[in-house]
Formats: sequence, C-alpha cells, structure tokens
Amino acid sequence: MKIKNLLLAVLLIVLSLPVVQAQFGVRLGANLANQTIESGGESFDTKMKFGFGAGVFYQYMVNDNFTIQPELNFMQMGTKFDLDFLGTNVESTITMNYLQIPILAKYGFGDMDALNFYVQAGPYVALGLGKVKTKSCVGDDCETEDTDYGDGEDGPKSLDFGLQLGAGVNITKNISVDARYGLGLANLTSEEDSTYKNSSIFISLGYKF
Repeated sequence: MKIKNLLLAVLLIVLSLPVVQAQFGVRLGANLANQTIESGGESFDTKMKFGFGAGVFYQYMVNDNFTIQPELNFMQMGTKFDLDFLGTNVESTITMNYLQIPILAKYGFGDMDALNFYVQAGPYVALGLGKVKTKSCVGDDCETEDTDYGDGEDGPKSLDFGLQLGAGVNITKNISVDARYGLGLANLTSEEDSTYKNSSIFISLGYKF
C-alpha cells in the first residue's frame, strides 16, 4: 500500500508540473530477467532468462532537458536454475508476466533536437498477470506446471515494486534506444527465512509520435 501511495503522490506532482511539451510513444524490446532466490540460508544459483517487453509511455517535458515519463508496460520476468534431485539434474525455468508501471525522471544532455544522451531513474509497481509457469526438464523430457499468484505461501505474491535506473540515446526526435536495470524490492514469498525478488535488464527501441 505504501508504494501505491508513493506512486500516486509522484503522479499527482507530475500532473501539477508546468509542461513545455508532452509526447506519447511506444516501446518494444528484450528483457533479461533474473531472480534472487534464497531459502533456509542457502541461495539458488540462478541465471538470466530471455523475455519480451513492450508498452506505451507519455513524456512530460518540464524544460528543455528535464522530463517526467510515466509508462504502462507488459514485462516477462523469471529465471533459470538447475537442481540436483536424487542424483538427477533438473533444469527449471520460471516465467512470470507482469503489468508494470514505472514513473521515471529523465535528464537529457545536448541538443534535444539532435542526437543526444540521457539518464533516467524512478520507482515502479507491477501486478502479476495470468499464472506462474515452471518448466522442469530432465534431458529432453519436460513438464510444465502452472501456479496461481497467491499470498506468498501458496504462490508468489502478485504485487511487485522496486526501482529502475538507466540511460539511453535519442537517435532522432522520434526514435530512441533505451537500457535500464530494474531492482525488485518486494519479497514475493512469505515463507520464513526465504527471499524471492525480481531483477532485470531491459533493452528497447522507442518511438515518439
């Protein structure tokens, strides 16, 4: 609830700022997702998982260099890891889909009407969509299990929140290349002595109308 109130407060501040120019845009890219999973003092050796990311954004240009950018994105998160079960190696892949809302503060360097560089940072909140898919493979024999989002005990919590920071290049007035790191702060499990958090690197191409 606190993160929702924070995002609402930030959004109200954004709407109250004087606007030099506002632009709507779309974004499409690849998400390299991972998760921190710890249980009983032991950590899983997780690996990045390739996912898809896409969304829309709205830029509020406060001045020639400073911009506030709320977004609405679909993001595929998850991770990969290996388990040793009774002497057999089991390769597992977790896929989690989210509706994600970041609110980013961006600062641009150089001429905004030409090739220029920018940095960005801000909070995000995300809500899990559909089901959590866990694919387990022993050699070529694979099984997929679907799990509902839950309260952190019977399934991972559906609400995620955290921070994003990154940088990008405006190639033209309309086209940009963007890279950002997302650090999940929400523990998606309620199990004692356990941690389950998201992280990601999102690389995308954006177009402003």
